[in-house]
Amino acid sequence: MSPTADRFDRREDERFDDRREDRYDDRREVQRDVRREERPAPRAEEVEVPARSGGKTAGIWLALILGAIVLVLLLIFVIQNNIPTVFTYFGAQFTLPLGVAILLAAIVGALVMALVGSVRMMQMAWQMRQLRRGLAELRERRR
Repeated sequence: MSPTADRFDRREDERFDDRREDRYDDRREVQRDVRREERPAPRAEEVEVPARSGGKTAGIWLALILGAIVLVLLLIFVIQNNIPTVFTYFGAQFTLPLGVAILLAAIVGALVMALVGSVRMMQMAWQMRQLRRGLAELRERRR
């Protein structure tokens, strides 16, 4: 067989494969359409209409109001617990009002929690990037 005939046969095989894939895709679309038609339409009483929320601005205002309430409560706590207390930390001694000391401990705890949460979020983001790269490589191989 001549090289020209061999190339011609390969081209014909590739065209046949392309046509077979096109037909397969067409069948899948028809099957999807049939499945859609088989599903009964929901009745009016079954359809839930989501309640309209106030949006982002309402959420921000709510957060600001709650934050202001928490700050007022913390201020009351600090004012009521103004007893001077001696603290020793790694050999250093200092005196702070009890309310201030407890407030500082809560702030440090919140910062540690935020740090640990941030590290975990970065780990998850890195893992998502790795999975997306792997998925993209698999899709490239399938082509």
